[in-house]
Amino acid sequence: MISQQTYKKMTDIQQIKQISIRDYLTQRGINPKRQNTRYGLYHSPLREEHSPSFKVDYIQNLWYDFGLGVGGSIIDLVMRMERCDA
Repeated sequence: MISQQTYKKMTDIQQIKQISIRDYLTQRGINPKRQNTRYGLYHSPLREEHSPSFKVDYIQNLWYDFGLGVGGSIIDLVMRMERCDA
């Protein structure tokens, strides 16, 4: 059985994952170079590049950096951008 404290933490994580990656990047001044209703292509906020290879899926609210071969949720993105260790 899951404890009440563990359940609360899991609920908090799910609520955080609902924060829009698109809105988070916009608030940081990072805008898509190309986009449609499903996804946007950005210059990576994690490294220097000349061609956009950072994809944000607006429907699933997930990101993927094709140059680094990594992706994930808003939590993973913020941790990488702020250089936090897991």
